[in-house]
Amino acid sequence: MAFVNTVSDFAAAPSGSSPATAPAATPQPTLPPPPFFRWREQWCVGIDALDRDRRVLAAILNHIALRFGERGDAANIDEISAERHRGAPSALHYWLDALRERARQHFAREESLMRAAHYPDVAEHAGEHALMLAEYTALVRDIVARGEERLRLADLEALKQWFIGHALDMDKRLGRYLRENGISALRPRVQSHA
Repeated sequence: MAFVNTVSDFAAAPSGSSPATAPAATPQPTLPPPPFFRWREQWCVGIDALDRDRRVLAAILNHIALRFGERGDAANIDEISAERHRGAPSALHYWLDALRERARQHFAREESLMRAAHYPDVAEHAGEHALMLAEYTALVRDIVARGEERLRLADLEALKQWFIGHALDMDKRLGRYLRENGISALRPRVQSHA
């Protein structure tokens, strides 16, 4: 009902009335853009640390899309260009590197868990991780070679598919195996003070 009242407040002024008597426009709050990559709970594997890792990867991907996508934050272009001219890595390169590093850490955590749980497909899964990192490196190399500070929609879609392909297949099988073998959360490492 409030929406209807708001719309009626902006109806045309009755004929014969001056524009000065029309109600003043109320500033409308701006909503943040929808995320590029919407996390779905059915992608969780049921292992707390792994699911947290993957949510962080999705958040970084969303940040990259929002800031550097074709319709990203254009206000930062002058700042980004100045960084490049000073020889500093651009903000885009920083975030692409951050995504790769977080993925590498996540893969290492998964592989450690697989070895500890005697997962039968550890070699295949670790090989998939190596392939994914190689694919990511090739994608980033192509982006950097263009010399642009924006990501095309095709780049963002490739990043999304890169992430989803692994999450929907191999990680689900791994999560099922770990849960069936009594592993649902990672315990912090206890450091000995010997």
